[in-house]
Amino acid sequence: MGTKKWRCTICGEEFEGDTPPEVCPICNVGSEFFEEIKDEKKVIPPVDKVEKKKVISGKAWKCTVCDEIFSEDEVPDTCPVCGVGKELFEEIEIKPVSEITWKCTVCSEMIDEEECPIICPVCGAGREAFEKIEKKNENLDLNKKEKVVIIGGGIAAISAADAVRSKNKMAEIEIISKENIMPYYRTMLTEYLYADMTEEKLKIKKDKWYEEKNIKLITGDTVVSVAAKEKKVSLSSGRECSYDKLILATGSECFVPPIKNAALDGVFTIRSMKDTENVKEYVKKCKRAVVIGGGVLGLEAAWGLKELGLDVSVIEMMQRILPKQLDEKGSKMLEQAIVRSGVKVYKGVVVDHLEGDKKVSSVVLEKGEHIMADLVVISAGILPNKQLAVDIGIHTGRGIIVNEKMETSEKDIYACGDAAEYEGKVIGLWQVAMEQGKTAGLNASGDNAVYKEQIQPLNFDGMNVKLISIGMIGNGKECEEFIEDIDTKKSIYKKLYFEENKLKGAILIGDVSKGITLIKSVRENAEKDVVLGKIYS
Repeated sequence: MGTKKWRCTICGEEFEGDTPPEVCPICNVGSEFFEEIKDEKKVIPPVDKVEKKKVISGKAWKCTVCDEIFSEDEVPDTCPVCGVGKELFEEIEIKPVSEITWKCTVCSEMIDEEECPIICPVCGAGREAFEKIEKKNENLDLNKKEKVVIIGGGIAAISAADAVRSKNKMAEIEIISKENIMPYYRTMLTEYLYADMTEEKLKIKKDKWYEEKNIKLITGDTVVSVAAKEKKVSLSSGRECSYDKLILATGSECFVPPIKNAALDGVFTIRSMKDTENVKEYVKKCKRAVVIGGGVLGLEAAWGLKELGLDVSVIEMMQRILPKQLDEKGSKMLEQAIVRSGVKVYKGVVVDHLEGDKKVSSVVLEKGEHIMADLVVISAGILPNKQLAVDIGIHTGRGIIVNEKMETSEKDIYACGDAAEYEGKVIGLWQVAMEQGKTAGLNASGDNAVYKEQIQPLNFDGMNVKLISIGMIGNGKECEEFIEDIDTKKSIYKKLYFEENKLKGAILIGDVSKGITLIKSVRENAEKDVVLGKIYS
C-alpha cells in the first residue's frame, strides 16, 4: 500500500506520510485538523467549456495589479483595492458586444470581434486556427421574471448582482448582508485603522448604484437556513424570501490558531469594519502591539499600528518573510525595510500562549521568551464560511465545492469568492472573488460563462517600501534561469525568472515602475528578448 496523503483542513497544505503530521508547519494546528486525501474524486456538476462574453461600451481605467476597473474620465490617484498609485493604471476602451464570435480551435478561446483575430491571445495560434461562430439571440438577452437571492456583502456578492443585471433586466435581485453597513472595500480596512478616511469612501458602490440597477440590499440580517427543495431562505429577523436562483457569497472569517488565552481582552482579528472600529477604540490605551502572522495582511496591520504610534512586533513561524512570494534575497531585503521602519521581526518561532489578567499583557513563545503587548492582532489566514452550505447538504471540502461555472452540487445554487473551493483551492483574493462573482451571476442568469484562473500578483506598499511579485519565483526547481539586479544602497531589487525562454515570474522591490510591464508579460508568457527590451530600454 502506498504512502498516504493528508490535507490540513485549515490552510489546505498537503503532506505525505503513514500518519498525519503532529503539527501543521504552515498554520500550527494539531493532527486533529488533518483529513486523509482519498483517490476518489468529489462529484461536482459537469461544465460546458464554451464561454460567452458580454462587454459594455465606454472608457475606463484598469489597475494592472488587482484588475479593478473604474469608469472615470481621469485616472484614479490610488487604487482603493490594492493601494497602488496611478502609474500602475492603464486606460482601456471597452468595446460593445460583437454579433460575431471567433473560436480558437486549438484552445477553445472565444473572442468577440467583427474581424478574425490575427493571433490567439491565449495559445498564440494564428488566424488560420479560428472558426466563425454565429451568436444565438437567446445568449444576447436573457430577460426572465425570476428572483436571484445573493447571500453575502462583499465584492463577490456585488459582482454577482452586477452580472445578473447585465444579462437580465427583468430579474428581481436581492442581496442579504449580515453587516449593518453598505458593502465596502475590505482591502482598505488597515488604512482605515490609521488614516483620516470616511465610511463613504470605503463603499464599493454608492447608494445610487443600487437604485439605478434596481438591486435590493438588505443589511443587518442573517440567513439562518435555506430550504433548497422549497427554494426558500429564512432570516434571523423572522422574514422569509423565495428564490429561483441562489448565490452563496458568504465570504470567510479569520482563522484563529489554538492559542491558549486567545479570548483575553485586547486580542483581535481584522476582517470587518466592526473589527477595525474595535481596534481603533482599544488602541487609544495601548503602547505595545504584537501581530501574530507575517503574511501580507499581517504586515499591513503591523504598519497600521506603527502609524498609530505603537511599538510593534511581528511574529512569523516560517524562517523568512513571505516565503511563497519572495526568494531568499527578496525576503531579506523586505525584512531589512521592516526593521528600518521601526517594527521588530521574530522569525521561525511559534506562539505557545498569551498571558494576562482579563486583558492581554504578553505573548509567550514556545522557548519561553516573553514579548510584552497591550494589544495582539492575529493574522493567520482565513476559514471559508461554508456552514450554510453544509446545512443545505451541498458538497464541501475546505470551502463550498464549485465547478468552472461556480455551480454547487445543488441545482440552482451557486457559490463564489472566499467561501468557494475551486479545483481543491480556496484563494481568498479580492480579484478572484470579483471574477468568480461575475461568473456565478452570469450563469445564474442562464449564461454559459466559465471561470478562468489568472496569475495574480502580490502588491505590498508599507514599511516605507513597495514591492510586486508575480508568478514562479524560484523557490522550487522550476525557473532556474534568472536575471538579477540589486542595489543594496538604494534598497532596490529586481529579479526575472525564465523557463524555455519565457518569462514565468518576477520580483520588484523598491522600484516598481516596471510593474505593469512585468505583470502583463508574465500573464502573456512573453518571450525573453521582448521582456528585456521593455525593461532595459
